Amino acid sequence: MSDFRAAWLRQLRKAYDNLLWSHGLSAPPVSLGLMKSTRLWGRWLEEERRLVLSEALIMEQPWPAVLGILAHETLHQLVGDLTPAPIRRDQRPHGPAFQSLGVRLGVDPFYLKPAVDLCGPCPRPWPDDEAAPLPDRAGRVLEKVRKLLALAGSPVATEAQAAMSAAARLLARHNLDLAEAGPAEQTLEYRRIPLAARRLDRRLTLISHILSRHFFVKTIFVPGYDPRTDQENHDLEVLGRPENARLAEHVCLFLLERAETLWRGYHRDRPGGGLAARHSFINGLLTGFDQKLEAGAAEAGSPDGFSALVPVRDRALESFYRRRHPRVVRAGQGNARRHCPESARAGRAAGAALTFHRPLTGATGTGATGAGAARPAISQGDRP
Repeated sequence: MSDFRAAWLRQLRKAYDNLLWSHGLSAPPVSLGLMKSTRLWGRWLEEERRLVLSEALIMEQPWPAVLGILAHETLHQLVGDLTPAPIRRDQRPHGPAFQSLGVRLGVDPFYLKPAVDLCGPCPRPWPDDEAAPLPDRAGRVLEKVRKLLALAGSPVATEAQAAMSAAARLLARHNLDLAEAGPAEQTLEYRRIPLAARRLDRRLTLISHILSRHFFVKTIFVPGYDPRTDQENHDLEVLGRPENARLAEHVCLFLLERAETLWRGYHRDRPGGGLAARHSFINGLLTGFDQKLEAGAAEAGSPDGFSALVPVRDRALESFYRRRHPRVVRAGQGNARRHCPESARAGRAAGAALTFHRPLTGATGTGATGAGAARPAISQGDRP
């Protein structure tokens, strides 16, 4: 692990610079360093203008937790740099100036606490079964929508369409009621889905499109990093009300698993075609599932997704998203791939017939360190 210390510092510098750039901030130069401490996760050494993080933090905790501690220490630095001296003398280390700047920079409230305990309950960066329980109404709506989407796999076309339309109406009505009730930013959350993808392909962008179009969330691909292998990658962040974010997370993991499983079944019966057939089948499958959701929305009376009204009126979600990601860089579309019409048609048919199942309990759980986190499979065919 020690061989990667220089690489870790480069990644920390990149994250530090991006935090300031994203929020249009500038400050006097700061040096970054590592320390051996197992008692402290990080420190801001004001006299030396040096920000140091624990090597144990980097080796033992998930990368999002490392970024959370980095943000905490950066806030200490920025409070000192940006707050006038007379005001700063009257401030507690984690007082109002620290807290308000943390909110402005979109730092998770967990990392704004005076003592950040990563060994106890903390924001889990990966999907898990230990999330805080939802309010009664939200929990009931989420459960009903899951059941209706499962019924949408009925072999009887009329029953499947009726279930899809009912799910669309229920989810749209619930979110429209919440949006019209006024800002409720404290009910919003973000969930990071671990793709660990070396590059973003059409499959992943289609899944992101499906989630943001049909499940009342906003999505963004965020940079990830594995300190144990010095590999940069991409994860997907989903932002929205807890019931929407958890449903979207469920759908994402479901689609990742189904795409691989159904492709293997199709390829076993029709070998050959290589990567072109695989990509065509999976992209067709996701397109077919998207059209299935769209048909349910149209049947429910909302042709522009589950409800065209909700995104317009839900100002809280837009504000939450912009605070976490004030500057968004659009990723390139990548190189065009060869298309296999036969595989694409088969994929569309499979997508139109997808049944939405509940995930296996504990299938995606992870411990506090994240070392044993179960991640959705990313085929070697998708890696450079």
